[in-house]
Amino acid sequence: MYIQKLSIDIKTNTNKDDLIDEFGVLMSFYRGNGQTQGRIESRYIKNDKIVCLPFTLEKNSLNRKFNNFYVNRQTKKIEDLCNSRLSYKTIGKSYDSYKSPCKCKKSDFYILITNYITIKSPLTCGTCNKSVPLYRLPIYYDHGYMPILSWETNYISCDSLQMNCEVGERWALNQMQEIKSQLSKQGLEICKKIEGMTSIPTFYYLHNYKKYKGDQLTRPCPGCNKKWNLKTQLNNQYDFKCDECKIISTISPNV
Repeated sequence: MYIQKLSIDIKTNTNKDDLIDEFGVLMSFYRGNGQTQGRIESRYIKNDKIVCLPFTLEKNSLNRKFNNFYVNRQTKKIEDLCNSRLSYKTIGKSYDSYKSPCKCKKSDFYILITNYITIKSPLTCGTCNKSVPLYRLPIYYDHGYMPILSWETNYISCDSLQMNCEVGERWALNQMQEIKSQLSKQGLEICKKIEGMTSIPTFYYLHNYKKYKGDQLTRPCPGCNKKWNLKTQLNNQYDFKCDECKIISTISPNV
């Protein structure tokens, strides 16, 4: 991830607490448009300047050309309140080996996938196995991508419950690994819409932590009950892929 320094000078007598609140709204709009990653970023005021340090997938993720209606409207509001211009610059990377996200001209397919610790995009390119910035997609809903991010939040909540073990573990695990769960239905509907918008097949990652008797690779697809195991592991990660049901999965580590 790239770390950005998003800042604006305060050149008016507007209440600074109000400005911080308005800045928080702006950051939520950046998030809803897929331009920033994660839900929490450092934000502070120093020497009449508001500064925020969000994560982004690309160096230019905050470029105005990617802004949607809400980001532009809130940016103008803050700039008017501060009588100043909002600016950003890249100040570093989260780790030295980080490389930019998917650059494929056209992906062979997408995968909707996330987990409780990542802040990457919930959409992965099946060709290069790198994150796909949501703002590179056609607008999903009302100038942004909130339905996708809503599913992401739901999935992360379930993953956190099953990792913590003490509360709701079984329910959360079933939400993640059962194809007919509410979480899976929400994700599959999103995949269907992304595919419709992009004409790129979009697969839903179905978590697998079930115990199986015998050879796991012989188990059929949970959707159509047909053979779906891959002869060769895909992207050094996936062992199952059903082109009919548009789901993808792995061998369970619970053996």
